[in-house]
Amino acid sequence: MPEPLHAVAVVDDQAAIERAHQAGQDAWWAYLAEVLGHLRLPCRSITPSEAAAPPDGVSVLVFPTAPDAGPSDELEQWVRDGGVLIVIGDPGPLSALAGVSTDGTVPDGHVVLADSPVWSSRPPVALHAVGGSRLTGEDVEVLARWDDDEAAAVTLHRLGAGSVLTYGVDVWQSIVRIQQGYAVTADGEPAADGTAPIDDDILKCEDGMVLSFERDRAMPPGEPELVPPYEHVYPPPSAVPMFDQPQADWWCSLFAQSLWWGIEQTGATVPWLWYWPSGVDAVAHMSHDSDQNVEADGRAALDAFAEAGVEVTWCHVFPGGYSPELYTEITAAGHENALHYNAMGDADLAQWGWPQMRAQYAWAQAVTGTEQIVSNKNHYTRWEGWTEFYTWCERLGIQIDESRGPSKQGDVGFTFGASHVSFPMAPAAEGNRFYDVLNLPLHTQDLAWAGHTAARDVILDGAQAVHGVAHFLFHGPHLNLRPPTRAACLEVAAEARRRGMPWWTATRINSWERSRRGVVLSVEPHPDGLAVRAQATDPVPGAAVLLAVPDAGTSPIVKEGEGSARAVVRFGRTFVELTADIVAGDNRWVITP
Repeated sequence: MPEPLHAVAVVDDQAAIERAHQAGQDAWWAYLAEVLGHLRLPCRSITPSEAAAPPDGVSVLVFPTAPDAGPSDELEQWVRDGGVLIVIGDPGPLSALAGVSTDGTVPDGHVVLADSPVWSSRPPVALHAVGGSRLTGEDVEVLARWDDDEAAAVTLHRLGAGSVLTYGVDVWQSIVRIQQGYAVTADGEPAADGTAPIDDDILKCEDGMVLSFERDRAMPPGEPELVPPYEHVYPPPSAVPMFDQPQADWWCSLFAQSLWWGIEQTGATVPWLWYWPSGVDAVAHMSHDSDQNVEADGRAALDAFAEAGVEVTWCHVFPGGYSPELYTEITAAGHENALHYNAMGDADLAQWGWPQMRAQYAWAQAVTGTEQIVSNKNHYTRWEGWTEFYTWCERLGIQIDESRGPSKQGDVGFTFGASHVSFPMAPAAEGNRFYDVLNLPLHTQDLAWAGHTAARDVILDGAQAVHGVAHFLFHGPHLNLRPPTRAACLEVAAEARRRGMPWWTATRINSWERSRRGVVLSVEPHPDGLAVRAQATDPVPGAAVLLAVPDAGTSPIVKEGEGSARAVVRFGRTFVELTADIVAGDNRWVITP
C-alpha cells in the first residue's frame, strides 16, 4: 500500500537545528514533534526547499520557526489558492506574506486570547508566555494580544482564498519552560503573601518554576480573599491562591485548534487519536508516599484506599520498610509498587546522585518483590539541575516520573502548567532529544492537611477542561492520624467517579500512552466516504479516532470494519469519532460521515 499523503505538512529545518546546537542554543521548535506525537495527528515532514512549492495534497503548512529565505512565488500562490500557512515565532522573511513584522521582543509576558472562530475553546485567563515578539501590521485580524501594551501576539492575514496565521509567541519555549522550569541551583523566590515559603534550604522542583505567584494564581471559586498576614501552618487556616490553569496544556490545545481550523478552511480531512479510551473525558490518579514506613500508617492507607475503591501508585521510600506481610497485601490489593527516591540527607544513601538512586531502586525491588519498577516520585519533590534526573530514570528503566509538583500550600494546582503526560526535552548539549521517561504532573498533597480542600474541584475542573490527568497525593501518617484528610481522600475518589473520571495507576497511564504512541493514522477518500487506517505497534482497546472533517454530520456509519461512529464535540469543535479496538498491525475502516 502506498504511503498516505497527509494534508498537514511541517517544515523540518535540520540545518537550523544544527546551527542552534553548535551555538549552544536550544532549538525550541523541535518540541513540535512531542506536541504532534501526543496528538497522534499525522503529518508530512518536508524540507525548507520543498516548502517553497508545497507538495500536492498539502492543505495546512506549518513553519515551526521562520525559514532563512523569503517566500517563493509558488508558496504565495499556494496560499492564494486556499492553503493555510501557520508560522510560529518571528516571521522573519515571511513577514510580507504574513502581513506583519516584529516590533520588539517579549522575554516573558502574558497573552489574552480574542474571540475568534480560530479558537473553539479558549482559556479563561491570560496565558503565560516565555519568549516572543510583538507583531505589527494593518491588514490582519488580531487573534491574541500581549496584555501589557495590547500589541498583537497572534494574527491572521487573509490572502486570496487562503490565510497566514502567525504566532508572535514562542509557543514551544513557553510549553517546555512552563512544564520543565529552569535548572534548580538555589532556593526559589517565595510568594510575597506568605503562602508559599519555597526558600526552605531544600532544592526541589518548584525552585525552578516559571509560573508567577503574582500573575498565574487565583483563589478557588467561592472562597474569601486572602487576609494578610498568612501563616503557613498545618492544616491551612484558609484557602489560598493556587495555580488554577494548566497553562502549558492550553498552549498545546491552542496550536491544535489552529490546525483544526486550518483543516476546516481547506476542506481537508485529518485524523487524530483521542487521549483516552472512548467515552473517557479525563483521568484521575492517586499516589501514596510511604514516609516513615510505620506499619500502622501503611495499614491505615491500605484501609482508606480499599474504602475509596482506588488502586494507587504506592511510592516506597528508603530507609526502613514495612513488614513483608504488608508489602504482600499492598500488591494483592492491586496497588502499584513504585520508588519514592529519597535525597533528603536523612540516611547514608539518601543523597542526590546516580549511585544513591540506583541503590534505592534495588532496595525497593527487594522489599516489594517487584522486578520491574515502572514509576517514581521524588521525596519532598527534590530536584537539582534541569534534566539530569531523567537520564537516571532511563538507566534504571523507570518509564514514568511524577515528581514535578508542589510542596507548599500556595503553589498547589497546575504548578508546572500541565495535566497531560509528556516526554521531556533535553538541553542543547544533548541535541534537544526527548527522554524516554514520561512526566506525570503532581497537583496537590494531603487535602485538608497540606492543601486546602477547596483546591480539589479546581484541579478536577482544570484537568477535565483539557482532558488530562488530575493527580492527588496522600501520605499514610495523615490518612492514619488525621480524620479530615482520610475523609478528603474518600471524597475526591467519589467526586472523580461522579464526573466519569476513572482512577488509573501510573503504570496504567504509562502503558496506555506508550501504546497509543505506537499508532500511526491516515485517511483517504473512498467511494462510500472515508477509508481510515491505523498501523499499530501494540493493541489499543477501546480507542477513539477523531476525524476533523468539513461536515461531521449527525449519524456517521461504519461501513467496513469492526467499530462504531458518532459525532462528538471536543475542545468546542465537532469531530467524527470512530470507536474501535485497534489491534497490533494494520487496521482499516470505511466510514460514511
